Amino acid sequence: MSFTGTTPQEVRILLHDLMKDVRQKNVYIGCSGNFTTDKLMASMGFDVHSNDVSLYSKLISDIVLGEHTKVEAVNNELIPIFEKWEETPYKNLIQVMFAMRLSGFHERKNVYQQTMFNAFMNQSADYYRDTVDKLQKGSLDFKIKSFSFYDFYEFLKEKRGKGVGISFPPTYKGGYEKIFSYVEKSFDYERAKYNLFDPAKAESLFEDLLSTDENIIYSDREWESLKELIIGKINLGYGKHPVYIYSSVVTHKNYYIQKKKEIKPSNLTVLPIDYEFTRKTKITVDVCSVNDINYFKGFYMAAKVDYTTGGDFGIVFLADGKAFGFSSFSKFLSTVDLVFMQSDFVVNSNTPKLSKLLIMLVKSHEVRKLIARRLANYYDGVKTTVYTDKPISMKYRGVFDLERRDKGKLMYVGRFTDIGIKQIYQTWIDRQK
Repeated sequence: MSFTGTTPQEVRILLHDLMKDVRQKNVYIGCSGNFTTDKLMASMGFDVHSNDVSLYSKLISDIVLGEHTKVEAVNNELIPIFEKWEETPYKNLIQVMFAMRLSGFHERKNVYQQTMFNAFMNQSADYYRDTVDKLQKGSLDFKIKSFSFYDFYEFLKEKRGKGVGISFPPTYKGGYEKIFSYVEKSFDYERAKYNLFDPAKAESLFEDLLSTDENIIYSDREWESLKELIIGKINLGYGKHPVYIYSSVVTHKNYYIQKKKEIKPSNLTVLPIDYEFTRKTKITVDVCSVNDINYFKGFYMAAKVDYTTGGDFGIVFLADGKAFGFSSFSKFLSTVDLVFMQSDFVVNSNTPKLSKLLIMLVKSHEVRKLIARRLANYYDGVKTTVYTDKPISMKYRGVFDLERRDKGKLMYVGRFTDIGIKQIYQTWIDRQK
């Protein structure tokens, strides 16, 4: 995860879980980068106040807020390129994005760098048109209340008592300067005022922010003095530093997530929290790996239940190609007639009754066929166990039948139907209205 990169979806999932019960209206994002966290918080209904010291972030905020920063290109190689670009509201931003694209090759120390630099320069007109098209399609259609162009530490100190702060500072000393050095040399503008951040010496700074106000900070370093404030640890995969989430935000739940080392990150993309289901939404189902099930379970299933494996295989439920739910099945726990569903869960979403949609879809003709192909048996239905002391499960009620009630658990059975996922989805969406 780089200083300017997108916040990993694992962190976004955890942030959503942590913030969903927060009653503070204002959220202050230090080091906004490309505004991934800002978009998430805005989608949850918070008033978002953003902050960064990069020209890239400042120009994004200009578009979102309808403001203007005076920027002049001073790189003699880039000026002729930029002069050919037509005027659009995105021109300043795309100029900086283009310079960022060249930054890894501009020194032209070898044949590869020279080839890449020349290729990007030759494709500059196409790059501009394509990027304008992408931006016009809505990638910057999100709301923030304000943007502060100065040091993130000062920004978070000044907001004390006004709302929750969230920040991911650079992971190495001079992170901003090293990433944006070519950009800084290529443009003249009024630069932000800030102190050089050294993550190796950030312990006291983090302690100050966390002990005096409600803040969430994620970092790739574990500090002994702040261990009690760690509410999450996420392993991002081989060769990557884990991300530690420190929080002094008071919420109803206090949890600790640590991904098992043997579980690899999933390539599946989960549905955005603010995705709106409509009659035009395309619902599909597909087989997924046990690793995918295990990977996402830690974020979406109740921590009090020990689901040790993802079963023999999994099914992913998708809306317009993005995962909104998962189920897994065990052949060992199945009978001749009933396949055992070991787990089922949906992603965090603003959409109500999404879990009900998933178990409705489990009974579909398409899911039955996927299970039959995978387990070589044409089952009559699905059975599953719900661990609860309550007499019924509202989630399964009306879709599955309660077969047995034991102490601390319920057994539900749902019979397969000949109805397809398209018709099931239309029934569900009609009930949402």
